[in-house]
Amino acid sequence: MDTFILLLVIFILLLLNIASFLLFKNGKLNLIASGIIMMLLAPVIGFSSGALFLHFYDWSSGGTGEGAGIGGAFLGLLTLGNGILILLVGFIRSMIIYIKDRY
Repeated sequence: MDTFILLLVIFILLLLNIASFLLFKNGKLNLIASGIIMMLLAPVIGFSSGALFLHFYDWSSGGTGEGAGIGGAFLGLLTLGNGILILLVGFIRSMIIYIKDRY
C-alpha cells in the first residue's frame, strides 16, 4: 500500500507541475504565483501522506511507525523543493525580462 501512496503523491506532483506550466504558457498564471501555491500545498501533501502511511502501517511487525512520519516529511520537503524551484525560475525569468526591457 505504501508504494501506491508514493505513486499517488508523485502523480499529484506531476499534475501540479504540468498544470502550472500549461497555465503559465497560456498566460493565466505567473510562475512566481505557481511556486507560492506549490509551497503552500507542501505541508498539506506532507501531512496527508504521512497520515496515510501511518494509517496503513503494519503494526504487527513490532515497529513504532517512525518511518511513516519520515516518509511523509520527505514527501512534504520534496514538494516544498519543487515549489522553491518553480519560484526561483519565475524570479530569474522576471529579472531577465526586466533587464532586457530596461537596457
